[in-house]
Amino acid sequence: MIAAASALLLFVLMFFSWYGSQVSGQVESLAYVGISNADSAWQSLGLISLVLTLTVVVAVGTAVLRASGSSWEPAIPPSGAVAVLGGVSTLLILFRILVLPAFGTVGGITVRATLELGAFLGLAAALGVAYGGYRAMGERGTSFAKIADRLSVRSSRPKRVRTKKG
Repeated sequence: MIAAASALLLFVLMFFSWYGSQVSGQVESLAYVGISNADSAWQSLGLISLVLTLTVVVAVGTAVLRASGSSWEPAIPPSGAVAVLGGVSTLLILFRILVLPAFGTVGGITVRATLELGAFLGLAAALGVAYGGYRAMGERGTSFAKIADRLSVRSSRPKRVRTKKG
């Protein structure tokens, strides 16, 4: 439930302002300084926003699967997938906090990205997804080592070759 609640919060936060833009420069003797505009995660993160959306869908889907009492267990346990996607989302958001999107300079006007509160709240929500997925793995008696063993056993099984009788 921690992962699902954090995922829903992350989804909502993706509509908040994550980045602002500060415009400065000079065009035709007019100086522009401090003009700003705010962008949400959808507008400024590109492909990363799709990874965040996948994280939300998997986390909420896992919670629904577990709440419904389903006994279906895929090769990769859903809680493991949530933990990994939450970790990847956390790293991607952290990267975008440390390395701001570049807007550049056009015609003497410089546009710089600035961080907004939404980016930090999104990072906290992604950490919550990763933590919730990891806790769910522990509750189910799953570990990354067990998942790796299960996957290696499935991939190392000999494949049957069917032959036609003459």
